[in-house]
Amino acid sequence: MFKAIRRLLAAITFIAVIAAAIKTAFEWVAQSGDDDHEVFADDDRETV
Repeated sequence: MFKAIRRLLAAITFIAVIAAAIKTAFEWVAQSGDDDHEVFADDDRETV
């Protein structure tokens, strides 16, 4: 019984780590400054 609970917790932890890595990757791409990765371009933004 305890082995099953431990394996379930390990699987949930593994999924959480993968989700955090994907989220971090998306945030890193968003910070890169390139507008190539954005869905909608900022048309009203002024260029200085």
